[in-house]
Amino acid sequence: MTKHAIFLLTLAIVGCGDSKSGDTDTETGTGTDTGTATDNPTGTGTETGTGTETGTGTETGTESDTGAPTGTGGDQPVQVDASGCLSQCVEDVDAQTSTIETDCTVCDYDPVQHTCAPIVKCDAVMDAWTVPAGQEACFAVHWDDGDETPSAIDNLSQTCLDAGSNAQIEIVRTGEAPAGTFPAAICSWSTNPATDCPNL
Repeated sequence: MTKHAIFLLTLAIVGCGDSKSGDTDTETGTGTDTGTATDNPTGTGTETGTGTETGTGTETGTESDTGAPTGTGGDQPVQVDASGCLSQCVEDVDAQTSTIETDCTVCDYDPVQHTCAPIVKCDAVMDAWTVPAGQEACFAVHWDDGDETPSAIDNLSQTCLDAGSNAQIEIVRTGEAPAGTFPAAICSWSTNPATDCPNL
């Protein structure tokens, strides 16, 4: 009996003690970190430019001398080739006469020194052009198409007539021309070649 009462008391004490039914510490967290980062720069640009460039330049070149003199009139020498036909129209410096009076000088042109050694005019001897005494060369101008004078000494060659030239240079020498030179002529050139030399 005593044991039974003690047992019940014990149960009562146990049942009346602090009863702590487990604390529940539930931490629930829901986090949503949703982010959209867009770094896409989009741009449309139109650049229009209008420019005008104006330049003034100076061209510097090297002139090569091929040897043969060329001329366009005035005191510029014109090469006399083997035919003697002048490629430019010669002026008749005395239009009052029926013949063509030319004003030409002839020289041996040195393309290296750019000098012209004068050649004298020929003498007409026995219907032939002759080198004057003491000279090594001379020149004569042919201008007659065959009908102007009775002498053939001043007649143009058929080659020059076909070329339309109104003057031909003949050079007579007693020896060889100076080495490295070319014969050249400087004449008074026609200011109206279309009329004076229509076929040139």
